[in-house]
Amino acid sequence: MRKNTSDNGQPAPRQGNAALAEAAQLLRQTRLSHDHGAYAEGHYAAVSVDPRWNADHQTLCVLITCYAFGHGRTEWSALPVYVLPEGGKAGVRAIARLDARGQTVIPGLPPGDYTLSLRLRPLRGERVLGGEPERLAAQGEDQRDERRLWRGNSEDGALVWTIEETEEGDVQIAFETREERLAGRVVVFSLVEPDSKHVQYSHRLALEPTRTLGAWEGWCSVGSRTHLHGPYELVFEVASPDETR
Repeated sequence: MRKNTSDNGQPAPRQGNAALAEAAQLLRQTRLSHDHGAYAEGHYAAVSVDPRWNADHQTLCVLITCYAFGHGRTEWSALPVYVLPEGGKAGVRAIARLDARGQTVIPGLPPGDYTLSLRLRPLRGERVLGGEPERLAAQGEDQRDERRLWRGNSEDGALVWTIEETEEGDVQIAFETREERLAGRVVVFSLVEPDSKHVQYSHRLALEPTRTLGAWEGWCSVGSRTHLHGPYELVFEVASPDETR
């Protein structure tokens, strides 16, 4: 049986894999701006970026779509899309995950000019703010004051993350490491709705020295529990140095 070959006589790539690789290339060439959207297509895939002003006229809701031509199966699900201010400027950087249809929504992106990147290795999501968390003993006699925790580790074990719902109903997240190679590095994270892949919250945290020798941590509040209904998937990554300059 004759093998499927390309025009130059080399074996042709599987269409699904070719669509993934081409979508990644197209997104790298795409610029996201609050002024206009973008569309690009190749032989195997097309990408579109559709930014629209939210009702507050202060932030953008951005729909990103990757589409494969033909009838082959393309495994978009859980592939991460990165949003970075153009030119490496300081500011918001978001991680989103594509759904099985190749779409994701970032609902609260500040206006500006951004670059995009699609990486072809699925990014693990940790289920948080839903199900049964760990519970910390209450400080007083009133058991209603107990705090709830979700925690875990990065895939390589170098980073420990904790999400805590405080007694006052504030939700806080922290990342900690004892790896000196990660000192001063930036952790980029998002809380993503599991089904729709809408990004609920995104932020960047620098790993700064703590009072404990040989430990570095970054933490922040992500908002009130009354506005964070959950459950969400926590996705995060330590940004490479050239992505944080």
